[in-house]
Order: sequence, then C-alpha cells, then structure tokens
Amino acid sequence: MFSAAFTASVIASLPLQANPITPEAMPDDTQRALYADHKRSVSKARQLSLNCHRQPDALKKALEKKTWLADKITITITGRCNGPLLIDQHGIEIIGDDTRRGAIVLDQQSPAEAAIVIQSAAVILRDLDIAVPVDVPAVLAKANSSVTLDKVTTDAVSSTDTPLEQLIVSESSSLTLINMTGNAIRVAGNSFADFKDSNQLHTLNVSDTSSAQSSAANQFNSVQVSGNGYFLADNGTQINVLMIWSKAAVDINRKSTVAHLMMGGQTLFGAYRNSLITGPYDLWGNVVFELEHSTAENWKAVDKPHSIISGNNATVNGVLYPGWTWTGQDGR
Repeated sequence: MFSAAFTASVIASLPLQANPITPEAMPDDTQRALYADHKRSVSKARQLSLNCHRQPDALKKALEKKTWLADKITITITGRCNGPLLIDQHGIEIIGDDTRRGAIVLDQQSPAEAAIVIQSAAVILRDLDIAVPVDVPAVLAKANSSVTLDKVTTDAVSSTDTPLEQLIVSESSSLTLINMTGNAIRVAGNSFADFKDSNQLHTLNVSDTSSAQSSAANQFNSVQVSGNGYFLADNGTQINVLMIWSKAAVDINRKSTVAHLMMGGQTLFGAYRNSLITGPYDLWGNVVFELEHSTAENWKAVDKPHSIISGNNATVNGVLYPGWTWTGQDGR
C-alpha cells in the first residue's frame, strides 16, 4: 500500500498539460469581444465612395455617424456635398474623384464658422472645390488639429475692401499646403503652417506667437508677421511685400527674395545664403537688419542709432563689403 507522501510525490512529478481552449468553448460575451479586437486590429484602412449628386448630405451624414472602425478613412466624393462639415476624428482623408471633381458647398441659409471646421483631428483634403457665401472662410482648423490641403480651391471672398482670410489655423494647430494658388491664410494662436511644393500667389498673416515656413520655391503676394510670430522663407521663396511688426522675426534663406520690405516695433530681418532684397525699404522703430552673404539693392542709408544694421560679406547697391564691414552704408 502506497504511502500518502509517495502518492503526493508522484503526482507532483507528473507533467502538467493545459488543454487548449477553443473560441467555441468561451462565453458568448468573450467571443464577441475577441472578434471586435481582431476586427479593429486588421481594419487599419477603409475606402468609402460617396455620390453627393444623388445624395447631397451623404458626406455630412457619414462624418456625423462615425461608425467605421479603422485607423484611416479615405472618402472619395463626386458631386456637390452639402456643408457645413465638422471633422473631429483622426485619420480622415477626403478627396475629389479623378474624373468628376467633388465639391463642398455651403448655402446662404447655413450659418457657420467655416465650410469645413476641423477640431482636434488629423485630416487631409485633396482635389476639392469649396464654395461658400460671402464673408465665410473655407477651412478652419483649431484645437490641436493637423491639416493637409492639396489642390483645394475656394471662392471665399469678403464683402468689404479687407480681404477675407479663406484658410485659418488656430489654437495650437498645424497646416500643410501643397499645390495651392491664390489663398489668404491666417496662422494664429501658437499655430504653424508649412508651405511645401507648388504654392503661388498667397497672402499670409502670421500672428500670436505662431510660425510658418516656405520650404520650397513658392511665391507670395504678401507676408505679414506680428505678435512674436516667425516666418522662414527658404529654398528660393519669393515675396512681393513683406511686413514685420510687433516683436516678430523673418529670415530668408538660400536664394530667396523680397521686394518691398516694411519693419517696425523691435523686429528682426535676416537674409542668408545668397538671398536678395530689391526694395523699397520702410523701417520704423528699433530694428535688426542683417545680410549674411546676401544682396540688398536700392538701399538708402538710414539714421537709426538704436537699430542694428550689419552684414557679413554683404553686397549693397553693387558694392561688396568683406567680412562684417557693412553697417548700413548705401555704397554711394
């Protein structure tokens, strides 16, 4: 007869094998939860096509329902989709159809901050037309949003002589622009804008501790920077009128150009790496004006003892000043 101690030692020495649990053996609630987790894990992207010619509110309803489970939703639209639209979910991309370009349309009876409001979301808008009533912006990005606009057009205009800011980014948000033409853009409230390839004839206003950069050979009708704002014009950027106010700063770099320069109120302007300013120049207050291996044409010496005007290997009115020998002379 085996002792209890011997029996216990034999049992302890036996290998333990767990029988596999199949999904069918699990409770119904557990099965449903596992299926939902699996569906979420494999549903990384989703494509959706909407015909607003047949159903004008199709896009608005799709954005309001938020029924999809995917990290990225690409919505292709045809026809004229009714606005206004609120997008507050990450990963939304809205594009116009290749053959029948889509549009977002806001009628006179629809009061709104903008035709498209993007709030706390990452969104891409591509190949779209945005039609709005007078005095209504096309796009407003706010509350830590990240927005990319690529080949988006709008007819947004002002009812007064003051131009309407068609595209607005605010409240610590960011905006990327590609293939855009002739827009009025406002960057405010600690926000950022990046002008990448193929941007032309824009009017830009940067304020409220915000910043912006042109990282390609883009063209601007005017750029205004104020309120501790900053703008970098790089890689052959061209600016027709540049205005710097209220403790703001602007640098132009790598063969970028400015025509008319206006500065005032403790502001800074620097031109670097073969950049060019052609004038005229309007300088008020105490300013910092620096040329670094760059050129100023049509420059006239100014009497500003409290300003800092200097240059390193600067060419002014055709005269090269080696080292840091230029301190505001007009070369005549």
